[in-house]
Amino acid sequence: MARPKKHPQTLDARGRVLIERRNLPSGLGSTLVTDGYHFLRTASWTRIVLLFAAIYVAVNVLFATILWLGHASVTNATGFMDYFWFSVQTLATIGYGVLAPNDTLSHVIVTIESFLGFGLTALVTGVFFARFSTPSPRIIFSSVAVVADYDGQRMLMFRLANARQTAIVEASVHLYMTRDGVLGNGERYRRIYDLELRRTTSPVFNLSWTVFHLIDERSPLFGVTAETIREGGPNIIVTFQGIDDSLATVVHTRFAYNADDLVFDRRFADIIKSDAETGTRYLDFGPFHTTEPLPSSSGN
Repeated sequence: MARPKKHPQTLDARGRVLIERRNLPSGLGSTLVTDGYHFLRTASWTRIVLLFAAIYVAVNVLFATILWLGHASVTNATGFMDYFWFSVQTLATIGYGVLAPNDTLSHVIVTIESFLGFGLTALVTGVFFARFSTPSPRIIFSSVAVVADYDGQRMLMFRLANARQTAIVEASVHLYMTRDGVLGNGERYRRIYDLELRRTTSPVFNLSWTVFHLIDERSPLFGVTAETIREGGPNIIVTFQGIDDSLATVVHTRFAYNADDLVFDRRFADIIKSDAETGTRYLDFGPFHTTEPLPSSSGN
C-alpha cells in the first residue's frame, strides 16, 4: 500500500515561511536600492561586511583612477597603485606623510574624498550599531508540544524558558493554528484559528513556563488524534513578547510546531529539581525537551 504523500510544511520551527516568492512585481522586493534601511538591518553579517568592503574598494579605485588619468601631482607617487594607496589614506584620514597632494587637482580630490569618508564612516557605524543594539530574547521553546489529559481535561501543552538571568516583565504568549481547508467548490484556502490559553501573561518571566490550551468543543483541535493530525498540514504558531527588565526594551520572538512536532498521551519530564545535598531548587535544562509516558492509573 502506498504511503500517503506528506503535506509540505508552510513554516519552519522559527516561524519563518517556507513558501517561495515568485513573479513579485519589480520594485516591491527588499533590495539595497529600493529598501536600503530594511536591507541593511536584515541582511546577513557576511553580506553586510562584503558589501561595505566592496564599496570601500570601489570608491578608492574610482578616485585613484581620476588622479591617474588626470596626471595629478602627488608626492612620491609613480603609478596607479600609489594613487590607490593615497586614496586609501585620504578616505581613512590616515595621512602618513609619504604621499601628499601637490597640485590643484589632487587637493580637490582630497577635499571631496575626505567629505565622502565622513559619510561612509557614519553610515557603517550607524548600521553596525543598529544591528548590535537590537535586543533579542533568549527564549527556549520545547522542541515538541504534547497533547494529553491533564487534570482531567484534554490539553495541548508546550513549555518555554528564559535562558538569561534577567527577567522579562509583562511577558505575553499567544497561540494560533493555521490549517488548509477545502470549500464546497473545491477551492483550497489557509485558515488561521485563535487558540485560547489558560494563561496568556506572566508578570515576571524568569525561569520556565508551561502553556496550556484546553481542547474542548470550541477548539479546532477537538477530536484530533495522532493518526489524523496531519490532515490539512497544521502549524501551531507561538508568539512571545515582553519587556527586558535590564534593558527596558521590548523583546519578541516566535516559534512553530508542525504536525510531526506533536506527541500524544505523554508528559514533559520535570525540570524543577532540588539539590540532594543543599536542598537548593534549580532549573535543569537537560531534560527540557524530554517527554515521558503518563503515569499508569492501574494502581489507583
